[in-house]
Amino acid sequence: MKEEQFMRFLEKDSSILSKEKAVNSRMSRARKVEKFFNVNLDDVVRSDEKMYQLLKRIHESKDTAGNLQNAVRKYYVFVNGEMFPSLLSYEKKTGRCF
Repeated sequence: MKEEQFMRFLEKDSSILSKEKAVNSRMSRARKVEKFFNVNLDDVVRSDEKMYQLLKRIHESKDTAGNLQNAVRKYYVFVNGEMFPSLLSYEKKTGRCF
């Protein structure tokens, strides 16, 4: 993960009101995802399928508040310049039926 660049990206995000606390929380959660799921977010966000698989794993791990998913989704926006669709939308788009 490109930590310094991601932190600057988050600090400039107008949707984040509490800059210091919210930015630090997202950074911490992104690091937690990399460690807990043994992934490199730079690798994950380059592939929509890898992104989908990681978000499913996070969801299945009982990330009930969505905080870990939110950090990963913000990293996806940082790298790709667009939001990753909801899991349901991605499943419909790719023909998955769960």
